[in-house]
Amino acid sequence: MKLTDILREIEGEEDGMNQLKVRYDLAVQPADLNAALDALNDTKNYGIYAQNMRDPKAIVKAFGPSIPAQKAGAAWKDWDSRTDDEKAFKLIDIKNRVPEAWAATEKEAEAGYEKWQAEGNDGSLNDYLFTLPGKSLPKDLVGRYGANYYPMKTPDNLKKYAGKLEQDVHYVVKDDKIVFPSTLENPYKTKPYLSKVLKTIMDNAGVDFKLVDIEQDVEAPKTIEKPKADAVPQLSVTADDMDKIDKVRKAFQKEIGDVPTAKYETEPVETPEGRKYKLVVTGISADQRQKLLIKKSTLKEEQDWEMRRMLVRAGIIK
Repeated sequence: MKLTDILREIEGEEDGMNQLKVRYDLAVQPADLNAALDALNDTKNYGIYAQNMRDPKAIVKAFGPSIPAQKAGAAWKDWDSRTDDEKAFKLIDIKNRVPEAWAATEKEAEAGYEKWQAEGNDGSLNDYLFTLPGKSLPKDLVGRYGANYYPMKTPDNLKKYAGKLEQDVHYVVKDDKIVFPSTLENPYKTKPYLSKVLKTIMDNAGVDFKLVDIEQDVEAPKTIEKPKADAVPQLSVTADDMDKIDKVRKAFQKEIGDVPTAKYETEPVETPEGRKYKLVVTGISADQRQKLLIKKSTLKEEQDWEMRRMLVRAGIIK
């Protein structure tokens, strides 16, 4: 075999390897580019898929922390951070959403309001409430665990805080196409799922389009990837009421200290014995999880001992 033949074979193998490395990005090729961009900018077109685009910070601002025991304190801070106009909107929200709590607030604030007027101040009850720091607000305005201050996190309420796909964050416009490079963030994780979402958006907006695959641009913008942490299973504890859950959470936080990535979320669960509450802990290391498992066992033993002592005192057991 001649040297030139060998070189040709090598070049052929390299070409084959390059072909194997070709990757394709998903793109929308619409009949009207501006209409397609308008469709992406209207959250109404996203349907059920809008929930993937929610801003976590906006959700916390609207509904408070996921841990009920932290909501009252968060409500005080939120009130203190608001302008008078923003406080007025919050009062209107509470009045419309929980009118019985607002009626109780008016009654509770009556004495303070009259004193405020006697001191030479002029204005409505709202004006008086504007002057109060969060911690001094009438209890019924905030409610137990912030239940009156913050609305419930229902599907209908969550729809108000849906986000949308953003240009240069999730997609780029190239020629007559809207391209979704794999190097950019995909909130819908997989290409098939993104295809389904884009079809829903364009169909809902009445846009004539087709989905196409285009060869990846080597110069495409890239999203900086965060290092992936080793997956650690969540840890959960179930209790009869929120007070017990709060005690467990505080015990856990004391056990492992302040862990910035740790999340303590509470959710109601229905059981044959009635409603209970489950504390779910995520964002911790394997070692921290092991510490909490031991603490969980210790708390269970302490709870069992306390229950036995109560039964002995009541004369039920010896």
